[in-house]
Amino acid sequence: MKKKVFLFFMFFLLSLNLASCTQSESLTEDNSNNQVESTLPSEETQEPEVPTVFEALGKTYSSSKNLSEIKIGTNIYDDQQSLHYTPGEYKELDFTNDLLYLYLNEDSSVYNYLVSYDTTSENGYIPITNEDREKLIKDLNSLREQMELSSGQKMVVRLDKVTYEGPSSETNTGATFKIRVAISRVGATVVPWNYFTVTIFEEGNKLFAYLF
Repeated sequence: MKKKVFLFFMFFLLSLNLASCTQSESLTEDNSNNQVESTLPSEETQEPEVPTVFEALGKTYSSSKNLSEIKIGTNIYDDQQSLHYTPGEYKELDFTNDLLYLYLNEDSSVYNYLVSYDTTSENGYIPITNEDREKLIKDLNSLREQMELSSGQKMVVRLDKVTYEGPSSETNTGATFKIRVAISRVGATVVPWNYFTVTIFEEGNKLFAYLF
């Protein structure tokens, strides 16, 4: 009888010991899993992709040089100093070159990419107003009359000197350039100059301009 009681008592102790070990292993495993999960790297918040190629006038534009490295008042190009306009360096000036060529040669598609200042708008500018458009057309007609160019007669356009003026004073955004343009009729030997101020704005991956 004593032997049976002793065996029962030993069996009871062994069962308690096994249960304690099982519970301890379970807790150890849970803690290990928690530690692994806590050390997993959190997903980084992805920043919006910054466009490097821009669209306007049915073309794409990109830059091989950084305009932000240019000091305000710097002459980026100047034919008289052998600093000739080079396509592909600054998207803003490639766009400006095409814009002025189309404008001076009476291509109405250019107005789809021109803006007028408006302090009540979010960006500080809106699509060009009829008033500003009519003024540009009037100025162009006057210039072509002075050059004795008939309607449809092509004008040769070349960026002769470009000075970086910094952001627009109206919006504190964009990039403003004072531009001296060499213009002439095809085959002319005398090439007069004309001056423009152009501010280029980026909107998403699109380019727009204020032309004065």
